[in-house]
Amino acid sequence: MIYLDTAATSPMRKEAIDAYVEAATIAFGNTQSLHDAGSIAAEYLLSCKQLWAKLLNGRAEGIYFTANASEGNQLTIRSLLRGRPIEYRDIVTTKLEHASVLTALHELEKEGYRIHYIPVDKYGVIDLPLFKKSVKHNTALVIMQLVNSEMGAIQPVVSCATHAKQFGVPIHCDMVQGVGKIPVDVRALNVTSVVCSAHKIGGPKGVGIVYLDPSVHWESVYEGTTHQSGFRAGTVDIPAIVAATIAAKYAFAEQDGAYQQASHLQDFILANLPESVHLVGNPATKSPFIQGLILPHVEGQWLMLECNRHQIAISTGTACKIGYGEAISALSAMGLEQDMANRFIRVSFNHKTTVEEINAFLHVVQNSLTDNNTKATL
Repeated sequence: MIYLDTAATSPMRKEAIDAYVEAATIAFGNTQSLHDAGSIAAEYLLSCKQLWAKLLNGRAEGIYFTANASEGNQLTIRSLLRGRPIEYRDIVTTKLEHASVLTALHELEKEGYRIHYIPVDKYGVIDLPLFKKSVKHNTALVIMQLVNSEMGAIQPVVSCATHAKQFGVPIHCDMVQGVGKIPVDVRALNVTSVVCSAHKIGGPKGVGIVYLDPSVHWESVYEGTTHQSGFRAGTVDIPAIVAATIAAKYAFAEQDGAYQQASHLQDFILANLPESVHLVGNPATKSPFIQGLILPHVEGQWLMLECNRHQIAISTGTACKIGYGEAISALSAMGLEQDMANRFIRVSFNHKTTVEEINAFLHVVQNSLTDNNTKATL
C-alpha cells in the first residue's frame, strides 16, 4: 500500500522496534522500586529524559511521559491552570487546535473559564494584532499549536509567546505535527510547555512527550501521585519510552533532509494537481508535510475510499475525530463553508515518501474526477 497518511500515524522504525525489545528485556522493573531492577529502569528513564531535553533544548527535569499526546495536552493545560491565581479565568487560543485541546476547552468553559478564540486568515494564520490585544496580565493561559494538522499552517508562536511572557502568562504549544519536521527549540520558541507524539515520528503508539518549564509553577491534577513528580499517575512504560526516544533521535537527525524532500513533493503536487482541486493554506509558509485539498464536486470520503481501492491511504482530516469533525472546525475558522469541508481530503508524508507515490495518488484523483464528471452528465 502507498501510505500518504503519516499525519495520522507513521510506521514504527526498525531501530525503535529493536530498542523496545532490548528495553523490555533489560529494563522491565518499576522505576519506583528500590531494588536493582527498579534502579535499572530508573536509569533508562533518566537517559530518555536527558536525550529529549537535548533534542528540544530544554531541561531534563521538565520532561514527562504520558499515554499519548492527547492526554499530554489535557494534563499540561490543567496543571498550568491549577498553578495560576484562581481569579484568572481567561484563556486565549484558536479554533484550529487539536481535538484534545478543543475538548478540554469545552470542559473548562463549563467550569467557568472564558475562552477567547482568535480569528485566523484564509491561510489559517492567527490575527496577531488581535491576539496581542486579547492577552492581558490576568490571562490565565495561552494555547497555540505550532503546526495545524489539517493543512499545515504554522502559527507565529515566537511572537505570541514573547507577548504573553511580557504579562507573565504561560503559553502551551502542541508541537505534534512539527517534531522531526521543522525546528522545535523550546527556548527559541519561548514557550512554557510543549507536547510531542512518538507515533508521528516512527515511535510506538501510547507515548506522549511533555516538556514543562521547571521554572514555572504548576500543580498536579492527581493528588498524592508520586510517579513523574506527580504530573501523571501510573507505572512508567520504559520500553515504549525508550523506543520513542530512539525514534526521535533518528527523526531529528534526518530532519533537514526530510524537509527538503517534503518541499520537493509539495512542489510536485502543486505543479500537477488538477486545476479544479484547490490547496488549503499558503504553500510558501506552511508545513510541506501536510497537504489539505478541496475537491470540486465529490465528497472527500468518496475519494478516500476510491484511493483505498487502489491501495493508497489518504484521509479526510485528523483521525482523532470521527468523520471530518475537526476539518469542519478548522476550515470554518478560515471562513470556508461546511460543504467545502465535506469535499476536503488530506495527504501527508514522511522522509520515505516518493514522487512516484505522489504521482500514483494524483493519477487516481484525475481519473476519479473525470469518471465522476462523465457519470454526472449521463
